Amino acid sequence: MVCDSDNKVRQKLKIYFKRCTGILPYSMVSLDSSRIVVLFFASSGLAFLDALDIVDRNEIIEFVYSHQILSSDFQDKKGGFRGSNLIGCSSDPEEAKLDRSKYDGSHVTMVYSALSTLLLLGDNLSRVDRRGTLAGLSAMQCSDEPGLFKAGDICGERDMRFVFSAVASCYILDGLDSINCEDVADFIAKCQTYQGGFANLPYLEAHAGATYCAVASLSLIDKLESVIPAGSKSRNLLIKWLLNLQEEGFHGRVGKPDDTCYTFWVCASLKILNCHHLVDKNSAVRFVTRCWNDVIGAFTKTPDQFCTPDPLHTYLSLSGLSCLCASDNSTTGHDVKSIDSESYVYRNLQELLNSGELLTVYPELNIPEKYHQRLKQIHLQWSKKEAHHL
Repeated sequence: MVCDSDNKVRQKLKIYFKRCTGILPYSMVSLDSSRIVVLFFASSGLAFLDALDIVDRNEIIEFVYSHQILSSDFQDKKGGFRGSNLIGCSSDPEEAKLDRSKYDGSHVTMVYSALSTLLLLGDNLSRVDRRGTLAGLSAMQCSDEPGLFKAGDICGERDMRFVFSAVASCYILDGLDSINCEDVADFIAKCQTYQGGFANLPYLEAHAGATYCAVASLSLIDKLESVIPAGSKSRNLLIKWLLNLQEEGFHGRVGKPDDTCYTFWVCASLKILNCHHLVDKNSAVRFVTRCWNDVIGAFTKTPDQFCTPDPLHTYLSLSGLSCLCASDNSTTGHDVKSIDSESYVYRNLQELLNSGELLTVYPELNIPEKYHQRLKQIHLQWSKKEAHHL
């Protein structure tokens, strides 16, 4: 644990993320069906600040497990995690097994969020129904478009977001052999556009969020070099396209305004490609600074004074900046909108980047690197246990 500092931004972010693990304000009622995702943002935000000791980890772990859908409870033997108990399921892990609704089902993004949250909070994942969850993830592969995944049995959405969620979940559970990685790589390759970026589906517009999902998935299944080899035209186009998404901050598509969430989607993609040092770091920090709400202690989507901070943009601002922790780029780039570079927010963010108080990211999973190392130890324990039973 890094000793506490007088960094005011860090202190306010800790308070904000802790608040997000509890009761949310009425303005966030639309997020109630995705409480597991909000918990991930809050837990991982605290993890990046090395401050998870300020929350009751065991209480949150039990809450996450109460959202687990066990394969033994269903005839098709498919497990996973639901996003919330909004449909009436109990928040008690034992009682939750008794509650059933025809609308109750797993969602691949909730699986990824739940597994990541458990890992961050120190759980060893021993209570996760690995076999059932992997079976549930495998069943989400689309038969009419190999390599594509849908969100769930109930939710028919399907695009690159759910490819990443499925791949990342299988990676965490050390079960990539449960899905067809060759099909995944082929599908992702079909989604690269003439601009260099990746789209959510073939023939659509390139998007920074979809590009992150594509690049991270390829890296996790060890197909990055085969689909977009280093030095290839496709790799160079991708890097150029990503770098051109920076104005002051970053935006997701050509011609769109900057948005703090793309601090992560763009910088993480570039970090996976080992090109994050090409980002204008000071300019990125300036934009994020202008999106700081000092009353709430969190980040907004844009600098608009009427924009309200939310967990997603606050978390992705922070994890995005963590991608630049190892960067020594101090260029100021082109002229940007004026900001008091001596303001405490700007100074505090620079201190976080340069002092080690903001943990570096493992971009493929959007968690701090030290927790990825912990995951590798869990995988090793599983391998030893499985070998012992042979």
